[in-house]
Amino acid sequence: MIKGIFSSEASMRPKMAKLEVIANNLANINSTGFKKDLLFMQMLKDSASAQASGKGELDGLKINHATDFSDGVLNQTGNTFDLALQGRGFFVAETPQGMRYTRNGNFKLSADGVLTTADGYPVMGAGGRIQLPQKERMQQGVITVTDTGEIVLNKEIIAKLRIADFEDLGTLKKDQKSFFAASGAERILEGADTTTYVKQGFLEGSNVEGIEEMIAMVELTRGFETDQKIITAQDSTIEKSLEVGRV
Repeated sequence: MIKGIFSSEASMRPKMAKLEVIANNLANINSTGFKKDLLFMQMLKDSASAQASGKGELDGLKINHATDFSDGVLNQTGNTFDLALQGRGFFVAETPQGMRYTRNGNFKLSADGVLTTADGYPVMGAGGRIQLPQKERMQQGVITVTDTGEIVLNKEIIAKLRIADFEDLGTLKKDQKSFFAASGAERILEGADTTTYVKQGFLEGSNVEGIEEMIAMVELTRGFETDQKIITAQDSTIEKSLEVGRV
């Protein structure tokens, strides 16, 4: 009976982990460039021996977190420095913690003409920080950004965005908001062989599917409630058994 309570409690732990992931996804459903989190359960090879030794059915369970990097919907804003990526790749920003990668192209100009993220971090170009001269900053309406990331004024290329990608996206870990930190080497996307395009006047929305997440949350909540009822029933049975023993 005690083992049954332990098994029910152990099965609730991964459900709680999944519910936390879903809640975070839903909280960021309107966050620009947000990539939803995924959670996978893996039975380890030694799970059978764990059961044989009495450690419990779920001692061999491993929980793995991952990120879904699929594209979000592009929302048109018409703003000069709102940029979105269609296809693979990330914008690069310089932060106090080092280079960070993001799909959030909600950029702006600082007082001295440096292109920055919404948080004020410099956006990186092919040659370093992107800084526009004063006269160009005052004439944002004539500034265009090409599909390949060139920033153009009056048919003259004045800067080029640094668009980075990674062979293994699993080396990227969420850092803060829509930023990712990388443990692997980046490669620059450029040339005619790339299928990534920069879209000016657009922002990429979150790739969270609200209905899908809500359905998963309802199913997990029902399963969680069932486990609670099983524990309550088993606890009640144990209590009655103890009362009989006392008699």
